[in-house]
Amino acid sequence: MDTLFTLYRQRLNLQDATFIRIEHVDATVAIVYRVILHCKKQCILKICTRPKDYANELCFLKYFENLLPVPKIIQTVEPELSIYGAILMEYLPGALISPANFTENLAFEAGSLLARVHINRVPGYGDLTQPQTLSTNPQSYFYTKFKEGLSECDNYLPQELLEQCLQYFDMHLDLLLAVDGPCIVHRDFRAGNLIVCNDKIQGIIDWSAARASFAEEDLCFLEHGSWPINHITKESFLTGYASIRLIPNYNAIMPLLRLNRAIAVLGFTFKRESWKNELSYLYEYNLRYLETLFKKTK
Repeated sequence: MDTLFTLYRQRLNLQDATFIRIEHVDATVAIVYRVILHCKKQCILKICTRPKDYANELCFLKYFENLLPVPKIIQTVEPELSIYGAILMEYLPGALISPANFTENLAFEAGSLLARVHINRVPGYGDLTQPQTLSTNPQSYFYTKFKEGLSECDNYLPQELLEQCLQYFDMHLDLLLAVDGPCIVHRDFRAGNLIVCNDKIQGIIDWSAARASFAEEDLCFLEHGSWPINHITKESFLTGYASIRLIPNYNAIMPLLRLNRAIAVLGFTFKRESWKNELSYLYEYNLRYLETLFKKTK
């Protein structure tokens, strides 16, 4: 990494800058630095270890530059065989949303911002960086992603549990025919990706997972433990959303979406070999959800 780091300094003309690694539990894929320039101005350098993440981040930061509070792009380093793609972007002052600072006002603003993401309609489902591959069928796109996650859980979860997951998914897949899409979705819209300062949201970060999908997929995060939420702030969030667009009637499909989310997260922890250590809390939460879901359906 030392050689690569020198290369980023040279490519971005940052030889005199100070780099401070941003370490937090959610920084599991990208490598992120706060960069302090010689003039004391601050920036963020996000090094994307996967080319797809780089392409997504670049695509959606550009798309929403004048539509939503997102960091402005300063410079980029294209991915090559010997170097990860990287984006030098604007530094947004503030802190991530936490239980201590999540007020009703912030909940309302977060909900309205999510709705402003979803009002951006697109011609199909899938990868917006490759529009020629978009599908008009939400089932095929969603099923492919689910099967990927399920395969990552193989040899880690009991076979009986995996079979229950697949059976439940197949039985309820037709619910996707009535979803609210296709539109742009963030696919990681949660407290840990919103920067706030003085009770105002300064920016939505981490667009590496964004896709053309359906609105309910983002609303799954509201129900699946990704927000420090109670009944008051949840009501404020949904009121904020409804101030921009109609809230999808997502109750019937939520168990399916939460199943998909649980499998995706579990698969990620197994693939990263972090399910027993730094991401054990995610492993335990999502495994408990699966066990509870199938107790309810028996």
